Amino acid sequence: MSLLIAVAGKGGVGKTTCSALLLRALLASGVRPLLAVDADPNANLHVLLGFPSPKGLGSVREELLEGPGGAASKEELLEAMVQQRVVEGNDVDLIAMGRGEGPGCYCFVNNLLRRSLSRLAGGYAAVVVDNEAGMEHLSRRNLRRIDHLVLVADPSPRGMSAACAIRDLAADLSLPVGKSWLLLNRPYSAGDGGDAPSLPFPLLAAIPHDPSLPAWEADGRSFLDLGDGSPAASCMAGAIRNLLAGKAR
Repeated sequence: MSLLIAVAGKGGVGKTTCSALLLRALLASGVRPLLAVDADPNANLHVLLGFPSPKGLGSVREELLEGPGGAASKEELLEAMVQQRVVEGNDVDLIAMGRGEGPGCYCFVNNLLRRSLSRLAGGYAAVVVDNEAGMEHLSRRNLRRIDHLVLVADPSPRGMSAACAIRDLAADLSLPVGKSWLLLNRPYSAGDGGDAPSLPFPLLAAIPHDPSLPAWEADGRSFLDLGDGSPAASCMAGAIRNLLAGKAR
């Protein structure tokens, strides 16, 4: 059974960067193959992974509704359409959710899409979902379970409040979350917000400022190829070992 990790948080906290670092750390821990799911309509995870721009799943709904009739034929067609939108890499594949729905009724299509994504995810050792700000894709249950909900936040009071709000919303929606983690990104100082007793839920890691990341991205290099000398990559490698072992700091 695949390990499902959902990355969430308010806008601007570095969810996509953290998702790419999580994928790199999973590979370093020997977890492969991996599926990266970009659930942000403004998809850019592919940039950090060194992939070409993917064709999002958002267009599948309209194409499927315009396709041949019959539940069986639509399901077969959807399987093929989803597979065609998978961007394949060596150890990491990518699929993008794309834009949201139009004004029509998509309940039937969304149910088919949910089943198709679940089957697709089953072919990987782990799946990392980079969510948009908020919980839209999680609330639709496009993935039937979440083993680890990683909430990215800065250590400010507003950052903590936003992370707690998303965690509470997941509980209110009765989402199938196994464990929730806090991932602090760009801490103001080494000790700021880092004491576990003062945090609202288990701390996975506090990612340090890493001046090498902007240059790496500007050069078009994949974060999957970051060396161990990167402070952020090194920190995330330890975080993944804790996550896989079920340990909190």
